[in-house]
Amino acid sequence: MDVRAIRIAACTLALSLIAFSAVAAGGKGVTWRKAGHANGVDRVACFSPECDAYQGDTVCSARLPVLCLNQDGAPSPVPTDFYNGWAKGNIALSRAVRGDSFKSRGEADAFCRAEFGPGYRMASHHDGDGGWGWQAYGNIDATTRFWITVIDQPSSCWN
Repeated sequence: MDVRAIRIAACTLALSLIAFSAVAAGGKGVTWRKAGHANGVDRVACFSPECDAYQGDTVCSARLPVLCLNQDGAPSPVPTDFYNGWAKGNIALSRAVRGDSFKSRGEADAFCRAEFGPGYRMASHHDGDGGWGWQAYGNIDATTRFWITVIDQPSSCWN
């Protein structure tokens, strides 16, 4: 086999492994829900067993809103800790979309900007400088789960 053929075979194998990884993960994305609201501040979080930040918990064909965040540097009006951090801004829920509507984090961020304006992007698991839950200004719907991303895990629908 020549070098070119070996490279093509290696690329084909790598692409197959990526595709297998997405299928093996079940084609799922991570979702959170609102945990509470007080004094203009919402707490959003990942609760086990309904949330799986590592492999996703909701089929990507589901239509749910995206949690969008505008981190404008707002100071915290609430006590914080690792599990209840402050995201330094405002949150909003988009219209419902399929989780597999986005091919990348960049597309999800652009969607949030289109929905709410400059400064907004898709919210992330670690936006409160900790994990599993954080707080931001807002008053989003408490009756629905919503798409969120985890930057260091393959649990977004585009992974």
